[in-house]
Amino acid sequence: MNSKTLKIAGHEFKKTVIRKGFIFGTFVLPLLIVLVFGLVFSQMPAIEEGFSDSGDLGFIDNSGVIFPSGKFIQYDSRSSASQAVAAGDISEYFVVPQDYIESGNITVYSENSPLSSGNSIGDIEEFLRGNIVEISVNDPVNSGRIISPVSNAGYVTIGSEGEEKESKSAGMILITFCLSFMLVFSILTSSGYLMQGIGEEKESRSGELILSSVSADQLLRGKVLGYGGVGFLQMGVWLAMAGAVILLIPVPGLFEDLSLSWMFILTLVYFVLGYFLYSVSISCTASIASTSAEAQQTSMIFTMFAVIPLIMLQFIMAVPDSPLAVILSYFPYTSPFIMMFRIALGDVPAFEIFLSLAVLAVSIMIAVKLSAKIFRAGMLMYGKKPSLREILKYLKN
Repeated sequence: MNSKTLKIAGHEFKKTVIRKGFIFGTFVLPLLIVLVFGLVFSQMPAIEEGFSDSGDLGFIDNSGVIFPSGKFIQYDSRSSASQAVAAGDISEYFVVPQDYIESGNITVYSENSPLSSGNSIGDIEEFLRGNIVEISVNDPVNSGRIISPVSNAGYVTIGSEGEEKESKSAGMILITFCLSFMLVFSILTSSGYLMQGIGEEKESRSGELILSSVSADQLLRGKVLGYGGVGFLQMGVWLAMAGAVILLIPVPGLFEDLSLSWMFILTLVYFVLGYFLYSVSISCTASIASTSAEAQQTSMIFTMFAVIPLIMLQFIMAVPDSPLAVILSYFPYTSPFIMMFRIALGDVPAFEIFLSLAVLAVSIMIAVKLSAKIFRAGMLMYGKKPSLREILKYLKN
């Protein structure tokens, strides 16, 4: 690679990483988020205990079909049950009316508000369901299976020819989704720095001086590489912090089957190609804008392309091989996101992967060539935005 391109990339990289906004967004903000989540997770045992263990519960049965079991204690009257609540023997109690089988109504008595008492309703429903089913079936084993028909469900993926295949790793799917979201955020953040840098050079007219010593191709590639390095540094820091959080708060079994497979490598390839396509395109739009605000408005179209796959995520997860998903897999600005999702969710035919990668690579080369022409003219134009006719003229020349 040309030494001038590398010098420009190094200059843009150093200039950006020492900015207070970059330091705050890369290091301070994630640390604050980690601290907040750390506080929440540290309180999770107490929260879960409060929701899962509502203490002993009392009940008064006027229907004649409910019997005490486990933590459910039967009382003869509301006064005795209320005294038990006051003494701390039970946390609350409920009354089953005489017409319970027909109406399904109960009344809960508690010292707490209805919102605080809501976590015990699930226990009460399970207790009542068990009583009713056992009476109907008259067999504890069968009644237990009716209440909980499935104890554990295993999943096996079936291929297009009916063969059994290994299921996708949950950890790989999670990593793919995280990379997709990070690609969107990195596009938004690094494009902001990129547009700001180009805007500053246009306003100070330093871009004209720079273009007198380097070509538009070298300047454009240097900027894209420099800000690309900024984006990858930022993502590396975020991934390191996320990895530290996962190590401190492990999720059993999530990453057990994760390995450096072709699927992981393909995800990274799409990530890198998608990043550079967006960087080149945003550089081009920023160069023809007369102000920074105008550059941000113009680049919104690329932000929209990046967000569309995330909006369609639920649909893609349900039908990853739908015609719409396949078509978007070949459109350069949605291909990185859609293909990362599809590769994580199911088996994508090899020819679709190769074709989408080829389209993406060719699109980047065309974007670099065309953007360099527009970039040079845009950097030398001050005070006005070029018309469509002028842009076409630059492309022809």
